Amino acid sequence: MIGNIERRGGTLKVGLDAEVDIIDPPASFGGWNTGRVVQQIFESLVEDDLSAEGLPYTRLVPALAEKYHVSEDGLTYTFSLRRNVRFHDDTPFDAEAAKFNIDRMWNSAAPQYSPVAADYNQLATQSIRNVLVVDSHTLRITLSEPYADFLRYMTQEDAPGSFVFVSPSALKKYGNEGIGDRAPGTGPYRFKERFSTRFGIGVILERNRDYWGEPPYLDQIVFVPLPDAADRAAALERGDVDIVYGPDPFCLPSLRERGFVVKEVAVPYLWYFSFNMRESPLDDVRVRRAIAHAINRTELSNQLFGEATAAAVGIIPPASPSFEPDFPTYYPYDPCRAKALLADAGFSDGFHFKMLVARSGSGQINPLAICDWLISDLSQIGITAEAEVRDDWISYCDEWHRGMPAGIGASEMSWGMSCDVWLEQVVHSRYSSPKGFNTGYYNRVEVDRLLDLARTELVECRRVELYRIAHRLIMEDLPILPLLTLRSGNVVHGPNVKGFRFPAQNWHDFRQVWLER
Repeated sequence: MIGNIERRGGTLKVGLDAEVDIIDPPASFGGWNTGRVVQQIFESLVEDDLSAEGLPYTRLVPALAEKYHVSEDGLTYTFSLRRNVRFHDDTPFDAEAAKFNIDRMWNSAAPQYSPVAADYNQLATQSIRNVLVVDSHTLRITLSEPYADFLRYMTQEDAPGSFVFVSPSALKKYGNEGIGDRAPGTGPYRFKERFSTRFGIGVILERNRDYWGEPPYLDQIVFVPLPDAADRAAALERGDVDIVYGPDPFCLPSLRERGFVVKEVAVPYLWYFSFNMRESPLDDVRVRRAIAHAINRTELSNQLFGEATAAAVGIIPPASPSFEPDFPTYYPYDPCRAKALLADAGFSDGFHFKMLVARSGSGQINPLAICDWLISDLSQIGITAEAEVRDDWISYCDEWHRGMPAGIGASEMSWGMSCDVWLEQVVHSRYSSPKGFNTGYYNRVEVDRLLDLARTELVECRRVELYRIAHRLIMEDLPILPLLTLRSGNVVHGPNVKGFRFPAQNWHDFRQVWLER
């Protein structure tokens, strides 16, 4: 049996599908790639148990809070914080440090308040009424109303935004504008540097030798951007990297045969288009339904991505509490029905619209191939669609967040969370862009009301039922067109990588990962 000493050391090389955004998680965008890096550097009060495999969705475990108590009415959260925890710059983590960070995201009167962090984290902080330091290691957060997903949302370290903690000393020294890539966390790895590669800027992390928990095995983790899926698979096969996210799906069988570890794991992922509800004729539900019926999602998934994806029939992603494996198919492939709906809407001869699309990016798989498929399918019912392509992923995310301008009929994104309140973030009228991520400006009073009720419902079975009712109303209106979910090969590693776990999540914990030499 190999002991801990023999496991220590080495550099793990990880292939990502895009560059990593600035490392200041509460104010970072960039999606899962950024989350996969900051997960190793920063921590929240509670975290997902990323060591648990085979669960329908992640469970919560204590992190910087060693225990917590929630009042019966769901309004008061009292956290007992871990002692002897220090940020990477040796600043102590205590209740004052925790409050300093929460005020940055929530309290507009605080000197350290960041409008960007407040914007990105508003779903986490929207119900906070008061943050109180009870003593050096006890923090009490009082809410204005119950918020059932309050703790679960703290675990969403996937950007945009993240409810994690940065050294107050560094924030005071550099300020909100200068803290990027200078933000010390409390996690098992610390940021070392960025470096240039053929395909963009990579990131190097090094082991935090003073970590409060069990120290990690690896000396370093090197994250390398490889925007092309075939390049990621080839780099893994050559041994240039040890782990890749999103390799070419048609390489998965050969990778498996050669001993690389490929698993089928449901994760909270949805590839989708949002429709611009202010743009004619996409503001007509008959037109949106016609588009949905015109797209052969099953063949799109099978032909373009093989075993890696599955056709999505709903908006709630897998690996979230309210997901329904047997959710009904509202819009089966039916070009005749699509043409009839267009005729009923007065567009028998079709129409033209533009789609805003990223060339590649975090979890994007192959956006241009997907758009080409949609353009082809839609041409069969007389619709001509045109893709406006953005080359830089981070810039695309910023543009997407601002909402669709006139002249753009739809925009694409790959996203999802392991907490149901994500649905509110993308369709509630309160979060219409640019304030939130309802980028198509969907607005239905009944849906808003159901989402508000679900967010405040503390009884899980009732809350799940409310989300599922809202889900059906949303699918009837179709402000979002779901296309794909992930099924297999989201992350693949070599046989030399040991201790890697496959939880129902889009990012992973490298603390117990080691390299066989």
